[in-house]
Amino acid sequence: MIAKEVFSSEEKARIRDWSGRVRAALLANRRQFEQYPVPLLLAGDVYRGIWLEHNQDNIFLADYDPESAWASQRAFMRYQREDGLLPFVLPLDTKTGYFQCEAGYGQVQCIFPFTRCAMTIAQKTGQGEEALTAIYQAGSRYDRWFGKYRNRRGTGLAEMFCEWDTGHDNDPRVTDDGIPHGCPGKDAVNMPNLPIMPVLSVDLSAMLYGNRMALAELATALGKDHEAALWHEQAAEIKAKIDAWLYCAEDDFYYDRDSRDLRKYRTEHITRLFLNRVLDQDVFDRIYTRYFHDPKEFMPAYPIPAVAISDPHFVKTCPKNSWGANTQALTTLRAIFWMKEYGRQDDLKRLLLRWLRAFIAYDSKFPQEINPFTGAPIGTGVNYTPSLIIFLEAAKIISGKN
Repeated sequence: MIAKEVFSSEEKARIRDWSGRVRAALLANRRQFEQYPVPLLLAGDVYRGIWLEHNQDNIFLADYDPESAWASQRAFMRYQREDGLLPFVLPLDTKTGYFQCEAGYGQVQCIFPFTRCAMTIAQKTGQGEEALTAIYQAGSRYDRWFGKYRNRRGTGLAEMFCEWDTGHDNDPRVTDDGIPHGCPGKDAVNMPNLPIMPVLSVDLSAMLYGNRMALAELATALGKDHEAALWHEQAAEIKAKIDAWLYCAEDDFYYDRDSRDLRKYRTEHITRLFLNRVLDQDVFDRIYTRYFHDPKEFMPAYPIPAVAISDPHFVKTCPKNSWGANTQALTTLRAIFWMKEYGRQDDLKRLLLRWLRAFIAYDSKFPQEINPFTGAPIGTGVNYTPSLIIFLEAAKIISGKN
């Protein structure tokens, strides 16, 4: 179990003092893009653009700036490619930023389904039927793109072609065997010429399941009952295929599968099955109890590490920007969704307060990742958006508002 934190009166006063500054830092992470009238939320100081994998950050931003949160959804839909692929990034500055382009399509990099995220934000910000219809059309086209371009083996599961497809930078699971950073030609359609390809992906398949479930909800809201039934049917199909192709009974764990066999890396990709509610409650309870109550797996002093501690692929040096070891704020932010859904509210409070302890202990500048054993910040980045949100959500617990 996650350690229970107790804060002194002095520490609680410090948290209250910090809260206004942190809220201001979150809003300061909005930037004005030349092509948009409304500022859009960046992931942090080292990420010059808006990233699809950070779209769930806007669900929290909607509480502070609903107009900006919704504007990001419109931006992604505006740049959806004709074939259905959503951009993984919209650079802030095409001249001096990471990418010399208006939108990047070199990898998927989507774990929390766009449809689910955009629908949630549309509902929170009071958008009407026209907005919901646009989301439905975008989500449907995105699903078709996966069926056409990421189903080379014909299994119906989503396939991973490159390291950055899942956002697991520097994780042996997605770098071993010569897997490249991005897709050839900077186009997510292109599969690398490697003997292990294509790789059936747990987390991309989970995202596809979650996207279809969200599309079913949207279809119902739009009065498309027949289409809703079809989306439910297709979601059930991919769920069955995840169990058939990616489950290992011996380990009671889900792994990617390449052209040879299962790729046995115990990483936090398992939480992406949780995030998208792929697992039934009894299966979740069994896996969660086995792996998330054990300090040798995913429950060190500062959970949740990117790789299980006992896995031989765990990178013991804990270098910066490593999904091969470090406890990532993005993982914890997403846990806010799945822990609530699976009835682990007490564990969620403990997890958020554990991060709050790390922030206080190291006079934090709100980094992207922390050491799973000490809570010490890793890297030089500051005011990472998920970390700022984690602080604000944890501060609500301290104040009795959550």
